[in-house]
Amino acid sequence: MNALQALLRLRGTYIGVMAAVMFQLIFFSVWLTAYNGVQDRTHNLAIGMVNEDIKAELIAEELQKNLPVETKQFHTLEEALDQLNEREVNMIIHIPENFVSSLGSDARPSIQYWINQANATSSKTMMEQLSFEVTNKLNTEISLQQKTAATTAIEQQLNKLPVEPPVAQAIGEAFQTLVASVQSEPLDKVVHKTNAVDQFSANLVPLMVIISSFVGAMVMIMQINEAAGTLSTTYSKWGLFFGRQMINLTVAFLLPVLTFGLMKLFDVASEESFLAIYLFQGVMFLTFLLFAQVFVYVFGNFGMVFNILALSLQLVTSGVLVARELLPNGYHAIASFLPATYGADGYYTIVFGGNEGALFTNIAPLLLIGGIALLVTACAVLLRREKKIIQVNESSLLIEP
Repeated sequence: MNALQALLRLRGTYIGVMAAVMFQLIFFSVWLTAYNGVQDRTHNLAIGMVNEDIKAELIAEELQKNLPVETKQFHTLEEALDQLNEREVNMIIHIPENFVSSLGSDARPSIQYWINQANATSSKTMMEQLSFEVTNKLNTEISLQQKTAATTAIEQQLNKLPVEPPVAQAIGEAFQTLVASVQSEPLDKVVHKTNAVDQFSANLVPLMVIISSFVGAMVMIMQINEAAGTLSTTYSKWGLFFGRQMINLTVAFLLPVLTFGLMKLFDVASEESFLAIYLFQGVMFLTFLLFAQVFVYVFGNFGMVFNILALSLQLVTSGVLVARELLPNGYHAIASFLPATYGADGYYTIVFGGNEGALFTNIAPLLLIGGIALLVTACAVLLRREKKIIQVNESSLLIEP
């Protein structure tokens, strides 16, 4: 009982209990509000339309009116594929040349879909479902139009011919049988999955890297903060500040070696060079460390609560679980200020390919976020009172072997 009473007198005990409570409150509040009504925001997704058949203009216009998503018109397939690789559109619908003229021939025309696999699983699933719905709708409408046109044409011809009613009826019945034999699915559907990978586990890499990197940064910052607290009366606040930043920098650029080694160990292939992955992972982890330490410097141990909130927000808004376009406007806006957004985008390129130059494009905002975080941390150190430095025997601070 004495040990229990002693524990209950320590502030750290209550901080630990509060952390467990806050994890529940924050994750429930953030995730359930962010993902509420996702299906109602599919209109925020974008699809590219490429029509290479002038005679199919009416079909393309009808599709554009009825699709439950935003549509963008492209003149060439190459232009649309560039936008698909850059994740500006989620899918491309391609109507090839001679599409309409081939409807009446033996060769079945095909409508083609291009879906980028370097996206959140939810958006890929939605696009595949949408491709089925579009094809089924077109098949139903075209088949009905073909049957109606054929029936009208034969009726007009029969009315002009001087045939006896029984003969006309027999011809009509024969033609009805012929119309019934018209294909109910005159179109084929072809789905091209760009930037696809063989291993299903590769789809989890961006999410796994974001979680492991930020949680690792949180724990590391908390532990180093505890260690620095024991030295606060021995060394100056600026000495400890610069020492901690040197540790952050060193660990951030040692960790990518482990990350790259694990990717090789588990056969996660990448077309990006080792240097590009090394630099991107190093900058991303350094930004996570600088971002996580702001709350600890400003709020002390209570900063852990803000880091839990930051973790939850980043998992929701990074686009690794649900596409950012499907989130409420507030969450979509917050994503631009959180490092995981750019980390996830970079890792989609590392794992799936496409979008050349995305790694270096995402490094710039990561450095900006990290720089601002470091500046805020320095201001917190500047405003903090310097503790009285006491000369002690440094050997007493070392860990016993």
